[in-house]
Amino acid sequence: MDTESATYTESQVETIHDGATPSKHEFSENRLPLESDLEAVSAPKETPDSSTVVIQAEEQNFGPKTPLTTARRNLVFFAIGVTLFLSALDQTIVSTTLPAVAKDFNDFADISWVGTAYLISTTAVQPIYGTMADMFGRKRSMLFASAIFLIGSALCGASQSMIMLIISRAVQGLGGSGIVTLSMILVADIVPLRERGTYQAFVASIYAAAAVLGPLLGGAFADHVSWRWAFYINLPIGAVASVFIISFLHMNRRKNVSLLTNLMSLDFSGIFLLVVSIVMILLGLNWGADAKYAWNSAVVLSLLIVGAALGLLFLLNEGKHAQKPIIPLRLFKSLSLILVYVCIFLQGFIFLSLMFFLPLYFQAVHGASATQSGVGVIPFVITQAACAVIAGLLMSRWGIYKEFIVAGWTIGSISGGLLTIIDENTSKGVVVVILLLEGVSQGLTVTTLLLAIHAQLESKADIALGTSLWTFLRTLGGVFGVAIGSVFVQDSLSNAGASQYAQNIKAIADLPEEIKGPILAAFMGGIKKLFILLEVFSGICFLSSLFIKKVTMGSKQQKQDGEEESSPTILLAE
Repeated sequence: MDTESATYTESQVETIHDGATPSKHEFSENRLPLESDLEAVSAPKETPDSSTVVIQAEEQNFGPKTPLTTARRNLVFFAIGVTLFLSALDQTIVSTTLPAVAKDFNDFADISWVGTAYLISTTAVQPIYGTMADMFGRKRSMLFASAIFLIGSALCGASQSMIMLIISRAVQGLGGSGIVTLSMILVADIVPLRERGTYQAFVASIYAAAAVLGPLLGGAFADHVSWRWAFYINLPIGAVASVFIISFLHMNRRKNVSLLTNLMSLDFSGIFLLVVSIVMILLGLNWGADAKYAWNSAVVLSLLIVGAALGLLFLLNEGKHAQKPIIPLRLFKSLSLILVYVCIFLQGFIFLSLMFFLPLYFQAVHGASATQSGVGVIPFVITQAACAVIAGLLMSRWGIYKEFIVAGWTIGSISGGLLTIIDENTSKGVVVVILLLEGVSQGLTVTTLLLAIHAQLESKADIALGTSLWTFLRTLGGVFGVAIGSVFVQDSLSNAGASQYAQNIKAIADLPEEIKGPILAAFMGGIKKLFILLEVFSGICFLSSLFIKKVTMGSKQQKQDGEEESSPTILLAE
């Protein structure tokens, strides 16, 4: 190793071992510094054994050198990809099994909580996994999340009542949340910033495949085997993926730090405030959205107000009291990063709103079945995945990200405007064209926004925290999107005296024509309000994207005070 490319004084090494963060002068390879960087510096002549992966990052060559073979890295990403696919699949496979589940347990009143419990638990703990990854190590945290997910899957499949299934889904969500977050963090650790777009696009394609296959597999299991296999399928595949992670993913962890010390340094007050705040807000939104309680009821208002107050206390705790905050406020010091976060939240809002309400539109207007309505959004999903892959490859080649974000939201503003013209008389062909444009917008921005965070973080040791914030904001935006869209539809149907159809949109298509007309118009009135809001949000994202900081990834332009980047050696070992 060239000693001029990464040099540390003895005091710097001791400081980093004590938990301090190296500056940009010391780490400019845009990845999380690992303790093994220090080992490589202090013992440069030591030859790694066969179980060690060495990554040498050069100024113009961002690919790894031997002995990190292509086969070995592919095995690592295969394991990560399979685990992530199972987690993503679980978000969609359940939807087409719900009728069979409700019939099996003879409980139709609580069936919506099978999805809600997973969503709430997933959202509530996402920010925590970033801290866990830093304190306990990526590999341990990933295996922990995978274990929780598989345990939850087994419990779901073995459930003997609706209550047991709902609780098991919440457990499953606790693990699934970590899988998503840690997969992104591991990609950031292993792959240099400039190449990262390609691999993040790989992640986006996994989500697209899960979105397409999930409802089809769920329906097949429910119709031909048992709905329980929608959960049991995770066990053998997840176990194999975990073995691959154990065998091939060798990440360094902090030494001389006991488990008890790590546990004692956790921000327990922050965890409590964050989880309770999110759970209360999401409960209020879901109960109001599904008409369990009126929006102005004491229950819903109390949940939302107290949840918001606890959220403010959480921010105060993070800024003033927490020694190792879950979401450090330093992540919000840059206006450019704040604009990126706004785009991420609104992107999640737009994406999940479309994924949730477009199938309802196809069912109510075109009389599609649940499976057919799922097929109707495939153009949107496939286009998103394809454009994410293309954007990722081009980002790796050109070392840019802002241009894709601006282009994506430009197209999104156009397609968002076109969404507002959709009504009950719009042909399927027109809707498909609009969805293709929306897919292009989402694909060009979904991974580029994450890369925008990575490139702009002042300390590259914040990669895990920034990544967990990305997953959290996207999920939270999606929750708000479904809740607010549900309010629009319910209010519109209630004003037309047809509130009973809010929970059974498919029934609208089966009504006699003389009755269906006014009710369908009311339903479309609610949908149109949502589409107008999506257009407003797309415009906000477009304006925000213009002011996002432009950083050319992996070039000499990434300097601090005129100092060129160094080339640290990163040793991934146990």
